[in-house]
Amino acid sequence: MAYLEEGTFIAFLAFSIFFLVAYKLDQISFVAFIVSLVATALVHVVFYVLMLKYWPIF
Repeated sequence: MAYLEEGTFIAFLAFSIFFLVAYKLDQISFVAFIVSLVATALVHVVFYVLMLKYWPIF
């Protein structure tokens, strides 16, 4: 289970850095940056919850 949590956190950090770079390069607005971070966090939470609920190994 720990590797799933670690992998999810690393993926969230990677997406966060990607969106931060896009914001700093003026490719997206600040609002789009915040919305992107929130959407990424929600997708990771949904993935994590679905894995806990339906994956038979855990």
